[in-house]
Amino acid sequence: MKKSLTVMSALLMLSGVGAGIPLSQVATPTQSVQAAALNPAKLANGTYRVSFNIFKTGTKTASEAAGYFNPEAKVTVKDQKATVTLTATAAAANYIDGLTLGKKEAKVTKAATGNTYTFSDVDLTADQALGFKLTVPMNGKNVTMQQAATLAFKTSTLKATTKPATTTKKTTKAKAKTKVKLTTKRVKNKAKKVRGTTTKGAKVTVKRGKTTLGKVTTKKKAYTVKLKKAVKKSWKLKVTATKAGYKTVTKTVTVK
Repeated sequence: MKKSLTVMSALLMLSGVGAGIPLSQVATPTQSVQAAALNPAKLANGTYRVSFNIFKTGTKTASEAAGYFNPEAKVTVKDQKATVTLTATAAAANYIDGLTLGKKEAKVTKAATGNTYTFSDVDLTADQALGFKLTVPMNGKNVTMQQAATLAFKTSTLKATTKPATTTKKTTKAKAKTKVKLTTKRVKNKAKKVRGTTTKGAKVTVKRGKTTLGKVTTKKKAYTVKLKKAVKKSWKLKVTATKAGYKTVTKTVTVK
């Protein structure tokens, strides 16, 4: 009796999927008006959840097929492209052999609690033709059928499930900003040079206030900056080291 009820349930799903329209006869749905919230080009890398409707093809009437899926889809956004995963109920696994979304075939991952169907590079802003390959036992034989419905994502339900990642460009830039190395030796009264060590290839500049006294681009770790004039006791010199890809470092040296 239980098996008969299960088969009957599957038959009811078949009759209500897409108003009996075979997949081969279904045209791609027209673009629906959606908010920019579903545009992957405007979403940060990360994972999201979004609800959706499944309608009978060509209508806004709910399809019986909706009852065979988790009401929320998982959306993974990376580099402005969206990957969508639909999760079916455990019962649906007995009848759904394959799914297509638009013209894309799902990558199927089987699970006792319900298979998942994953589609790459999905346009979330458009209604999508959802195609079913179904196998149902009828009169002692397994009958294969292809049916279709329309899936429409619900814009207002989109929500992030992980903290959106920063862009690759910003992350790379942040990692590159290590401090340039800089040491200075003691500077005596009437000296005309400032010496020390820095990162190889760094540019070292010596200033007093806004006046530049000298600068040099190093070819090795040790540097020597020749000054335009001799320094005086108690002058405060600002020694700055810069190099592309590194964080600039400035040290203040008091002339002794």
